[in-house]
Amino acid sequence: MAEATNQFSSKAIAAAFCFAIMGIILTEGQQNFLAECHKKLAPGRCGWQIGNELYTGNVTVDQQCCGRLVDMGEKCHKELLKDYLSSPDHANINATEVWQRSDILWSRCSKISAHP
Repeated sequence: MAEATNQFSSKAIAAAFCFAIMGIILTEGQQNFLAECHKKLAPGRCGWQIGNELYTGNVTVDQQCCGRLVDMGEKCHKELLKDYLSSPDHANINATEVWQRSDILWSRCSKISAHP
């Protein structure tokens, strides 16, 4: 599982790097915001669980990771997702499907976290 977490983290870093290559420059404030958001989920299994539920639909995020997602905040969640999907490396991902899963995940996690 640590390998999967490292792969997910590497993809997030690669996505940020792709912005620079493509000429889409994030401001220092945007870069810092995304870095802080990423830290709220990593290291650990939560980033892996969330990524796999969103991108594959093969994993269900558990209650603890739902709590971390909600604590991270919806803005962080959406901006990380937008950052990831913007990468040319992820052009083959069905973004509409991922955004739909994201809305379902956020709704479910918000309910779980509100009622521990």
